[in-house]
Amino acid sequence: MFCLKYEYTTQAARRGATSAMISEKLAGGDCLNVGCVPSKSLLKCARQIRDIRKTQSSDNDTGITVKEVEVDFSQIMKRMRKLRAKIAPVDGHVRGTDIGVDVFQGRGKFVDQNTIEVVSGKEEEEEEPILLKFKKAVIATGGRPSTPDVLKGVPYVTNEQLFNLQTLPPRMVVYGAGVIALEMAQAFAAFGSKVTILARSTLLSNGDVEAREMVKSILEEEDGIAFLEYVEVSEVTTLREGLATQIEGDVESLPLVKLTVKSGKGEDSTTTELECECLLVATGRLPNVHNLNLEKANVQYDEKKGVLINDVAQSTSNPNVYAVGDCVANVPRLTHMSGEMAKVVVQNALFEDTWKVSSLVVPACMYTEPEYATVGKVKFTSPEEVDVYTTTLEHNDRAILDGDTNQGMVKIYCAKGTDIIVGCTIVAPRAGEMINEVSLAMKYGIGLG
Repeated sequence: MFCLKYEYTTQAARRGATSAMISEKLAGGDCLNVGCVPSKSLLKCARQIRDIRKTQSSDNDTGITVKEVEVDFSQIMKRMRKLRAKIAPVDGHVRGTDIGVDVFQGRGKFVDQNTIEVVSGKEEEEEEPILLKFKKAVIATGGRPSTPDVLKGVPYVTNEQLFNLQTLPPRMVVYGAGVIALEMAQAFAAFGSKVTILARSTLLSNGDVEAREMVKSILEEEDGIAFLEYVEVSEVTTLREGLATQIEGDVESLPLVKLTVKSGKGEDSTTTELECECLLVATGRLPNVHNLNLEKANVQYDEKKGVLINDVAQSTSNPNVYAVGDCVANVPRLTHMSGEMAKVVVQNALFEDTWKVSSLVVPACMYTEPEYATVGKVKFTSPEEVDVYTTTLEHNDRAILDGDTNQGMVKIYCAKGTDIIVGCTIVAPRAGEMINEVSLAMKYGIGLG
């Protein structure tokens, strides 16, 4: 079995398959290096800062007061890098080779329907090409940030550069209003940045309206984050390039950018100019399906959506090629979704089983405070599609004791006239844990009644 992702090759190797992996970038992929791991480290620090600041509020009755919070941004980032390095060996290539995976560093390109060439990417190296024959192959090349054309030539960062910051930007503009955008907006607001979010429509546009308005209200009132919705960025100007290598603690080493944006609808629209030292772009992701020679392997794909697969994770046009994760069309772009798909692929490819992608019930969580978690379908074209059952945390004992009664709701959607759960939205502290009970009920057909 040939694969382009660590998790799938290790699972295959454990089951006795001859397994090879081609890895072009750092081991561990986005999750370890520029995604889940570094972001959660920053969010942990942000939570501590927010908790301390709550003791300074006028309505604090806990008997605990902390007079001042000192934020050392440099130390926060050093801690993140230290912990990331501690976790890294679990996803490292050495561990893969130890359990029998052949690892090739480079880029994989299909030569034909059962052959892949490993390209080193180093022009100065003239080596004999490495050709790998396969019975089954898995494409797991992930995704990359999508950036609007208006930002061409402007110094901005995506999640791929954000965690390299050495200096806290006094002002941050976040272009985008999804999970990455909101998590990092709240974190940097806690660290001390003045944060403005530019939403092309609304925040969490694929979510429940009531839930997203609750999240927005909390981010505005408690974190001081400003929102501009239905935004069109008309012009972006570089006022200062910044240094290629930042000087720790030196704001002048950061770039300075000015944006002209139109926000609002129709006659209510306004034009605003914003300046910032950090422009974080989080406007969605694209699948990594380019430069793989997928045509030579007879693998159908859509450049914006990804590789087209059937319900057993096979390419719709080449049954010996499978695809998983962010490079696949029409599946949730979540790390744990990739992990669940890995199980499906290994079982089907090695044992000719028929495990189905559609059988997966995969929850998602945004780790803001409060957390925002969903599972199943949570947005409907008509309220008549489902019966909706809603409760708040107002009378929940734990929420009352924790002081979280204004920060939560649970909304469960059932097929009309039945107790069959089709989806759920939770806004609450520890929502990411609470959602698992609903996910379990959906997986095993346990009704709300």
